[in-house]
Amino acid sequence: MSRLSKNKQPRPPAGLTASLCLVLLCSLSPLALLPHPASAADCKKIAEEISNERGIIARRDMLATAIKQCPKDPEINFMQGYSLERLRNYNEALPFYVTASTLDPKHAKAFFGMGDIYMVTDKPQNAVNAYEKGLGLDPGNKRAEKSLESARIKLKAQRGESVTSEEAATVLFTEKSKDREISPIEATILRLLILFPAKSTALPEEGADQLSIVAGRAFTSRDLQGAVFEVAGNTDDTGDAKADMAVSRKRAEAVRNYLIKNCNIEAKKLQVAAHGHTQPIVPNTTEQNRMINNRVDFKRLK
Repeated sequence: MSRLSKNKQPRPPAGLTASLCLVLLCSLSPLALLPHPASAADCKKIAEEISNERGIIARRDMLATAIKQCPKDPEINFMQGYSLERLRNYNEALPFYVTASTLDPKHAKAFFGMGDIYMVTDKPQNAVNAYEKGLGLDPGNKRAEKSLESARIKLKAQRGESVTSEEAATVLFTEKSKDREISPIEATILRLLILFPAKSTALPEEGADQLSIVAGRAFTSRDLQGAVFEVAGNTDDTGDAKADMAVSRKRAEAVRNYLIKNCNIEAKKLQVAAHGHTQPIVPNTTEQNRMINNRVDFKRLK
């Protein structure tokens, strides 16, 4: 190729170049076009944009950029904490809730988020404090009121005091219903605790009555057509881990078999799970608490 041909390569039309640049700019997220850090007004727009995103992973990615542009925006910090909490990254979520509540001491949801994290990480005293602060700002929040009640029960048990089976059911139900609305008929099942004598795998008569009177009707309700539930066996911590796992499985199977044979529940609606002594509702510090942990309970899977 001659020197002339090298120097005389055709150039794209100016209009085409401008169009390509425009396409590239338009393909970028609005978050990427904002300065770092962004203004308060821009941070508000970013928060609105993220609120409209329903995908958990997409939301996470948007927040990763937003928190760099708006590190001192309380709402962005709260949203980052909530996103991480939903992904079960509890230790990473907590600092963002704390930051949100520091930047905006009237941010009730930030305190509620802190309370939820403290409950999951077994710090009921901290949870009580956080829920109380949040309810001082938003006294009509029913969910937070129930969470506070659950935290106080957990704190009571942690201090070595005995709790009743009703209190234990409250703690368990609060944990199961944290992320969604529960219908009254489903709540009947999720609150149910079938208690077993220590190391026994035979379904007690009282437990059979509970299943016949309460659970049987609830499971066959039209509201729960197509629903699938986990039947979870549990024990206290007084035995060998392997033996406790076997006992908990037999307890769950006993409850499942009773529901299928005596309450006409379809087998496909009930799936057995065994937890041994790994999932106590309350600390095994008293005889009453150990009795509560020797149980079968239910969780909705579908």
